[in-house]
Amino acid sequence: MRWVRAGFSLAVLLPGIHGAAGADLYDIAPATPARVVGPQYFGTHFHRLLPVSDSGERATPWPAGQIGALRLWDSSTRWSDLEPSRGSFRFDRLDAYVAQAQAEGASLLMVLGSAPRWAAARPDEPGPYGPGSAPEPADLEDWDRYVAALARRYKGRIEAYELWNEPYFSDLPADRNQPTAFFTGSVASMVELARRARAVLDREDPKAVLLTPGFVGGVQRFDMFLRAGGGRYVGGVAYHYYVDDDRDFIKLHRDIRAVMARHGLSRLPLYNTESGFASQGDGADAAGLLAHSMVLGAFLGIDRFYQYAWDNGRSGMVLPLTLQPTPSAAAFAAVRRWLAGTTLLGCHLEPAGTVRCEGARNGENLLIAWRAEGNSTIAMRLPASAQMIAAEHAVDQNQLINLRAVLDSGVVAGTDPVAVWWRPSNSIERVAP
Repeated sequence: MRWVRAGFSLAVLLPGIHGAAGADLYDIAPATPARVVGPQYFGTHFHRLLPVSDSGERATPWPAGQIGALRLWDSSTRWSDLEPSRGSFRFDRLDAYVAQAQAEGASLLMVLGSAPRWAAARPDEPGPYGPGSAPEPADLEDWDRYVAALARRYKGRIEAYELWNEPYFSDLPADRNQPTAFFTGSVASMVELARRARAVLDREDPKAVLLTPGFVGGVQRFDMFLRAGGGRYVGGVAYHYYVDDDRDFIKLHRDIRAVMARHGLSRLPLYNTESGFASQGDGADAAGLLAHSMVLGAFLGIDRFYQYAWDNGRSGMVLPLTLQPTPSAAAFAAVRRWLAGTTLLGCHLEPAGTVRCEGARNGENLLIAWRAEGNSTIAMRLPASAQMIAAEHAVDQNQLINLRAVLDSGVVAGTDPVAVWWRPSNSIERVAP
């Protein structure tokens, strides 16, 4: 962490944020009551907290003090891993993941699907994890017994269950015969899985939250699931925010919220259970996009943000062989430093094309800024009646920020977000770049 500290003063009290009716997607009004970001917002996945047998890969060390929530997926803890044959359970690996997360103070989210081949309705159907991995179970009592075994063993330890990962529905012609689909049954069969899972959890672990399947892409499948009655059985919404840029992130979020509102589910928590950006070149661009999404997600009111995945080769936080941190790891850690415990006061797009988000923590105010379009700066003329605390970039933390230059010329915002901490005073005058 490279914070630049200074003992001189400036006055910094930013003007109010435009409300939700503002002219731009980036105009995000503060929540009422104001949101304080908790540590559980910052989630991830680990493929290899334990090495996979005979893989030759090293175990991934848990990054101390950074992860508040862990989603169990692609960790060799799927149903087929846990119950390789009917009634024969192997919980050793999942036990280790749960114990590690508890020791680190992280909440746990378990994905219930996909079915083992022996339990699948179409055992020879191709799937992303081998034949039979995508169909619904043939005998739903197998599903009931599996969910019950999890709920009994991990009662009070696994906080929430995501019904399935990225389902497609056979009701949609475009979804049929997709070899990469994680679910190939009908929407009615998915709703029935939800009904039965909720009934089992009510009996075995009533405090456990059941989330919708983790939908991906457009909101048509999500809407279908709710129209078919799935909303009756869930206590939260899971969605995968895979997008190309900030604006797509916000648009997808608004579409999800619109579907929730249409079905009377606006009160439910919304979890982003997967987001990741594939690294190219030195990885700085992907890291910048990750930082933008984490910041925007918090200000938009997303309850959890699960980065995918810490030790994934394409979008990971560590390199596959050396486990050395990538630029995305620096960005994740920086955004956590900025937002954990911070009260969020809204975001706004400056006329010059700079995104500006504001917050407050422990008597200090926070400005986060990055370039949305073109080259831009936020220039601030600052009287000497308040104190500058620190400033840093999210990605390039070796790029030290000259606080005197901030005083003289403003915050220079590129795609690598900049955070500036300051103690409040009575006024600030923003000057056009």
